[in-house]
Amino acid sequence: MKLFTKISRLHTFGGFALKNGRHGMPEDFATIDDACMLISSRGEILWTGSAPQWHEWALSKTPTWRNRIKKISLNGCEVLPAFVECHTHLLYLGSRAGEFERRNRGESYLSIGSSGGGIRLTVQTTARASEHELETAIVDRLQSLVRQGVTTVEVKTGYAGTIAEERRHLALLVKLQQKKSNRNPRLVITCLAAHSIPDGETEESWLKKVEGLLPFVKKIGARLDIFIEQGAFSLRGGESLLTQAIAKGIPVVVHADQLTRSGGTALGVRLKASSVEHVIEVGKEEITALAKSQTVAVLLPAADLYSRLAYPRAREMIDAGVRVGLATDHNPGSSPALDVALVGVLARTMMQMTLPEVYAAYTTNAAVALGLGERLGVLSEGRSADFLVLKPKRGLDDLFYEIGPDRSHSAIAQVWRSGTRID
Repeated sequence: MKLFTKISRLHTFGGFALKNGRHGMPEDFATIDDACMLISSRGEILWTGSAPQWHEWALSKTPTWRNRIKKISLNGCEVLPAFVECHTHLLYLGSRAGEFERRNRGESYLSIGSSGGGIRLTVQTTARASEHELETAIVDRLQSLVRQGVTTVEVKTGYAGTIAEERRHLALLVKLQQKKSNRNPRLVITCLAAHSIPDGETEESWLKKVEGLLPFVKKIGARLDIFIEQGAFSLRGGESLLTQAIAKGIPVVVHADQLTRSGGTALGVRLKASSVEHVIEVGKEEITALAKSQTVAVLLPAADLYSRLAYPRAREMIDAGVRVGLATDHNPGSSPALDVALVGVLARTMMQMTLPEVYAAYTTNAAVALGLGERLGVLSEGRSADFLVLKPKRGLDDLFYEIGPDRSHSAIAQVWRSGTRID
């Protein structure tokens, strides 16, 4: 067992969990001053409280039990839950930097895709990459997220032009997920084979092939996502695929209403999807439905910045009671940024989210979006000991404030996953 002592302020975020991640307020940080935290050998939190409470509680235990504890001083620093990155496309090779200029000159995302760019270009480049090249690229991106305080990362597939290639990508992610490493974050795998329609396929023919992949998706414990949008997959096709996945016990999420009001959000709510992601082109009806549901609205403002899209109506959603998450949406085309702080800053400045709401979105709510709401996002008994230690004299106000390669995570001193330090 490990006992972390001399924690000036332990921000448990317990209030966010009690309120189901909705209407986050400063008091929901649920802060304990002069705190201690006891961690089991399996990396689970056994106890949290103030130092005086610890001394009283420990005295009730036997000397043998107390002697098993290794004490680790955090030297008067503040501690908070680690971040959860719940929407990425890290598995790819190649760059689409040339498209950035085309979009800035007025060419649309759909137009670039139909001319052979966009996702199709990444599919071609990724197909030529060896397993070693792909693994090296993914691990490098994962390590960048760890340095920013992320201990759990969702990785979507979606850059495969054949089912065989999709299987190769899923197998690589399973390999990384199972790899015994104290350095990488835990992975949540999402099959996004229905990201785009490959050349030579129709929507119907490709979805039928993806349906045949569902038993494998279930076997490896992955989730299923689909991009419902003009130029991608129809509402009807999406409902058919998602319904089949649900029948097999596969958790589902939806790329919904990013470019047009295509109905993906309403579908996701109706099917009780874990999350609907992007949710830009939605109206009051969808927001009301989300507020009454357990589905998380994952907002991706870095993608909106790069794509010059409107930002989601986060203020309206949160005020209505929607559970909102945030993520980078890192991908080579519409969101090449891998900066957690940038996402939070955009949420605060462009989407009018408060600092407590940003923290709830990147911890408690992001964990729920990944089906890990009982394990992550809060520092309380029975949960995984995933936490950040800030540098001396740094506090919650110092995160989601500065951006840039050396500034976005400058306040973070240590990153711990399941009771083991990974940075």
